[in-house]
Amino acid sequence: MPPAFYSPRTTVLDCGASRTALGVFRRQGRLLHCDELAVETFPVTAGHEDNWLENTRAALSALSTRVKASGAVVLILPPHLVLTKLIKSPRVAAAKREKVILFEAGQQIPYNLADVVWDSVVAGERAINLDVLLAAAKLEVIEPLCAAVQAAGFEPRLILSAPLATLAAFRLMHREPEGPLLVLNLGARSTALLLVESGRFAVRTLALGGNSITQQIAENQNCDAEEAEAIKLSERSAGLNADAMETFATRLAQEITRSVLHFRRQCDLAPPARIHLTGGGARLAGLDQALAARLKVPVERFDAFGPVEVADSAARSEAAAHALPLADLVGAAATQLWPGHSALNLLPPNLRRQENLRRRQPWLIAAAVLMIAAVLPPGLHYRQVSNEAGCKTAAIEQALAPLRERDARNRANLQQLAQLRQQIARLQAVHDRHASWLNLLADLQDRLVRVEDIWLEQLQVVPGATGTPLRLHLAGRMLDQTNPLAKVSLEATSRAKSLLRDIDGSPWGQVAEEGQRFDNSQPGILRFDFVLTANPACPL
Repeated sequence: MPPAFYSPRTTVLDCGASRTALGVFRRQGRLLHCDELAVETFPVTAGHEDNWLENTRAALSALSTRVKASGAVVLILPPHLVLTKLIKSPRVAAAKREKVILFEAGQQIPYNLADVVWDSVVAGERAINLDVLLAAAKLEVIEPLCAAVQAAGFEPRLILSAPLATLAAFRLMHREPEGPLLVLNLGARSTALLLVESGRFAVRTLALGGNSITQQIAENQNCDAEEAEAIKLSERSAGLNADAMETFATRLAQEITRSVLHFRRQCDLAPPARIHLTGGGARLAGLDQALAARLKVPVERFDAFGPVEVADSAARSEAAAHALPLADLVGAAATQLWPGHSALNLLPPNLRRQENLRRRQPWLIAAAVLMIAAVLPPGLHYRQVSNEAGCKTAAIEQALAPLRERDARNRANLQQLAQLRQQIARLQAVHDRHASWLNLLADLQDRLVRVEDIWLEQLQVVPGATGTPLRLHLAGRMLDQTNPLAKVSLEATSRAKSLLRDIDGSPWGQVAEEGQRFDNSQPGILRFDFVLTANPACPL
């Protein structure tokens, strides 16, 4: 996937099969400047390729002391560590295309997808299909390499496959190439083959590198690998090692012919009109003429550092000595400094999450600043309004304090007044009852006087339930003067009953029917008793 943004400055680490290079590049207009450049080479002996990680770790440590650069870097993987596959995808929406690519990745990558890191990039567009390049690398290789890079003081931000870096370097120099072109990046252990036509490209990695010639020279000349490498790069190699050169050129030409036919069938790409050589193997004397003779196509060397301005003298000497092998370094810088280059990211998932978080941090900080800037003025305004309201409230509270104190006193006085009223009501009720008893006795006296010869002997309260009217038990005697020595006459009894009826009509109560009794057993005396139910309207 392409980078999310393009910086005016970038640091690139090229972890090749026989060297590790570090370059610091910046963009100035349409020009590319190299501020720092350092290369650490190490021998590659056939059959001892397992030492690559140890050699790379040592080279990274040496580079970290030579170059004052640290932080985020773009890491380039050599072709022999990356599996590439060309697949087809229908021209559908992006979400559906991702599902198609995921399915094809499961089919084309011969490893469990959980054990590799992979990505894809569109390599070309046709009428109904898209050519998509899949790239995958084993996590067991990528994670130790990233750990070594971090131990050297760098932080991998993007891991790029070497063929795509070569493609970016070629497109940087040939913005409008004439016809289809073939770019060969000849490395120590492998060769990256790119067929470029307009906006389309195809990639294939060949397990054929310059190390095979070095090994054959060492065997023919009976010398070690370093002497064989020096002989291989000298002008004498064409004469001293004609067999090795012829064998290598023949095999390479056969692979190029086979690859071009494959690209034509799979991607409908035309045969190349010109071949460009780059990488360490491009320095082999006579290799360009040998390939041109076999393929009948013009072959020339591709120097990616040609248009690059190198600032430092030490960097210029490194560029002069390693111009052809460092084409990927320039291409990787171009993918970061100019938009529009095809790129993918083979960063492990854990580092990719950290990188995504790091890239989001400026936006999160900017969002936080904007939020604070949006909230701060209203907050300050409302704080000022709150302070003013608080001052006004304090002034009002100060003015209300005496009124509240007066109100509290009034409430206390009103409560005391209510209690006094209740007490007065209770005393008034007691007074009224006292007056009622006097009035009741006065009323009874008046009624007894009117009847004559009658008096009351007993008046007592009859116990009753709470809330029921008061009941009084009254008893008395009547004298029958007409019959003093005999039983009382009917007239006396009639007078007693008339008295009870008169009392029953008084406002103080009613005489109960069931409580009336008359006793005439004593001569000349009529005993009587009755129950008077008090009137609730005139409480006693």
